[in-house]
Amino acid sequence: MQLFDNLSPVVSVEDCFDHMLIPKDHVSRRPTDTYYLNPSTLLRTHTSCHEVPLMKKGIRNFLVAGDVYRRDEIDASHYPVFHQMEGLRFFPELSQAVPYDDRVAIVQEHLKSTLEGMVESIFGKVEMRWVD
Repeated sequence: MQLFDNLSPVVSVEDCFDHMLIPKDHVSRRPTDTYYLNPSTLLRTHTSCHEVPLMKKGIRNFLVAGDVYRRDEIDASHYPVFHQMEGLRFFPELSQAVPYDDRVAIVQEHLKSTLEGMVESIFGKVEMRWVD
């Protein structure tokens, strides 16, 4: 798994909205909600904008972390800059021939292991547990 935590926050409208299938008339595209630098570039509103460029480079297993920017009014739960992290992992070995419940269990265990590794890398050895 690769970690990307230093990608530029300046992204294209195409990467931020078009590749994410965000409709042209969606409120998040408005200049009142997004920090546009010019008509074709902006400060990222989410880290998902890096998914397509990374996948185009052949990267199929990654975490992206970074600041995201939104024109939010400051209050107890909103601020115009905050941190976001997301991950993507392809499982090409899990074909349709593998029973559905087995595929779910494999992906679930991988996700838990990845999250535990991330927590340990940030906080060191701490007690963790999962609640179903």
